[in-house]
Amino acid sequence: MSQQSLTTFALIALMAVAFYFLILRPQKKRQQQQQKTMSSITPGARVMTGSGLFGTVVSVGEKQIVIEISPGVNLTLLKPAVSRVVGPEDEDGPQGIEPELHYEPEASELDLPPTHATDVRTEDLGPSATDVTPGRSQSQGNDPSSKE
Repeated sequence: MSQQSLTTFALIALMAVAFYFLILRPQKKRQQQQQKTMSSITPGARVMTGSGLFGTVVSVGEKQIVIEISPGVNLTLLKPAVSRVVGPEDEDGPQGIEPELHYEPEASELDLPPTHATDVRTEDLGPSATDVTPGRSQSQGNDPSSKE
């Protein structure tokens, strides 16, 4: 073997080792972590989905889980959609935040145009369904198709 072919072989081997440590090994660890997460999901656990939605697990199936995101609102998700099981330190809850006071502005505080009952205009919008029903007599003034 020549020096050049030995160098080429060593370079290919180095690339294979780097590929394993940079791509395959971390991917395998992520898959193992995901499997561990899936096996730790039990009813009553708080979870976070990949999109950041928090919920409480209601039931667990073989491929799907049902989470309650709000009282009475349930979502059915595939298990891989759950990114992790969360604890109280991961989310803001009612214990850490004071309830926000609901502010309802008075009508005088709003910048709305004044409305008056006398501004209501009634216009003749044309014949109604009873005006054009066959068999009914039409008065001369209500028929828009008649020319005077």
